[in-house]
Amino acid sequence: MLLPFCAARAVTEPAQLSNRLLNDLGAGLIDGTLSRRGRPLSKATVHSYMRAANTFLEWASAQAGETVGGKGKLPSMARQVLDVLSREEVTAMEDAASSERDKLIVRLLFETGMRLGELLALKGDDLQTTGGRAVLMVRHGKGDRGRLVPLSPALSRRLRRYADRSRRESPSDRLFLGLRRRAATGEFEPLTLSGAEQMIRNLAVVAGISKRVYPHLLRHSMATDFLRRGGNPLLLQQILGHTSLTMITQTYQHLTFGDAHDELMRVLLGDARN
Repeated sequence: MLLPFCAARAVTEPAQLSNRLLNDLGAGLIDGTLSRRGRPLSKATVHSYMRAANTFLEWASAQAGETVGGKGKLPSMARQVLDVLSREEVTAMEDAASSERDKLIVRLLFETGMRLGELLALKGDDLQTTGGRAVLMVRHGKGDRGRLVPLSPALSRRLRRYADRSRRESPSDRLFLGLRRRAATGEFEPLTLSGAEQMIRNLAVVAGISKRVYPHLLRHSMATDFLRRGGNPLLLQQILGHTSLTMITQTYQHLTFGDAHDELMRVLLGDARN
């Protein structure tokens, strides 16, 4: 989209792309005058196109030393309300699982808020103790940023028993293994993303949960539950492995006025209730 637009406007250098020109591109895509088929594009599609154009111009400025004239405005997007899982629904999913492996995956995703990829990369040695507290060492976080994730004592004991049993049954250092064996060695292969995703979907169906359930929803559910119970957003940022509070404030705007009211009353009336 960007190159045909530049050709039509006789733009030959990045410095010529002013804010106004780039905004004209976005507006033309939304109303259809600049789309390939002459039809209006959705705001989500235009948002993706304009982000890509801005990323290219940032690269041209930083890596190629080009002078960039402007930056395109991204169309505003309606925020989706997250339909998170309750604690009771998470417990129902765990109860529906037939193996300790699957039960632990559900419980870990909810209690730690880990991403599925981070969980599947865990090894037995990642279960550690620091300062007398049980933690998981997440070595393969987003952007290769490692972090320590707190574990409740009960979950830590369950995970330790599972890790010890798995180590005796398989030489693999991965904590969560699939059901298939490697042809060459006969060892169980690590559980895959697609396998875990399918398992989570199936457990939700068996548990009678009608909403769409996927692994990342357990992460959202943990964060929502944490904030609704008065958890510190700065600590949540560290637990989830975000680099800033921006993702927290943008993603969890679905917390209701009732949540805000209850939290304020907890702060204002805390002493009186004790």
